[in-house]
Amino acid sequence: MPQKLFEDLLRGKGQQLAAALTAAGVETTLKEDSFRDYTVKLSVRHERRSGGFINLYYAPSRKEFSCKTHQITQAALIPPIESVWTTLSGQPAAAAKPAPIATSGYQLYVDGSYVNGRVGYGAVLLNEGVEMQRFSGRVYDDLQSRQVSGELMATMTALTWCAHHNITPVEVLYDYEGIEKWARGLWKANLPLTQRYVAYMRACPVKVKWHKVRSHTGVEWNEIADQLAKQGAMTPP
Repeated sequence: MPQKLFEDLLRGKGQQLAAALTAAGVETTLKEDSFRDYTVKLSVRHERRSGGFINLYYAPSRKEFSCKTHQITQAALIPPIESVWTTLSGQPAAAAKPAPIATSGYQLYVDGSYVNGRVGYGAVLLNEGVEMQRFSGRVYDDLQSRQVSGELMATMTALTWCAHHNITPVEVLYDYEGIEKWARGLWKANLPLTQRYVAYMRACPVKVKWHKVRSHTGVEWNEIADQLAKQGAMTPP
């Protein structure tokens, strides 16, 4: 199986956290089959019983790790885990999932990805919180813009599908702010890629509401869109 994008960084930090927790009396090991590009799980045991999982995330844009304990099943383990993580990183662990996003109406999560010189796009459309349609593919033009071209392609591809199915309005949830900024005229479109995107959004019959989410923080559908974009990037020509 190919190595995940930030597996080395996650492994290093995960091993450091596991060693510190084990030394503090909380038996902790990396869950090898849980590695994803931006996250890995650590299995926790205490008094011969499973204590659930720690979720370790890496955000490359901020070069920061974060630790979430919402999958820990023994409540007594959370304080020592949080204490060790704070000592290790200088940041508090998050005991809960990211704040839930209201699931009203149609919602479209979009993302782009740049993998080994290839660009992909991914999107997932929900209706009242229920998955309705997935989109994934490879981008062959404007590769110099890397994942940005994937972000824009994801948005245009999915909104075109919505228009053909008379779906409107749609809340577009994204982690790259240019998606909204260019569409609303808040950023100047200097490149042919962004100029085409602006022209598309002006002509698009779908009414759009914009919603910025933080990348790689465990937002479920945003993570799925991210995986779809990576799959798209690896699609054979």
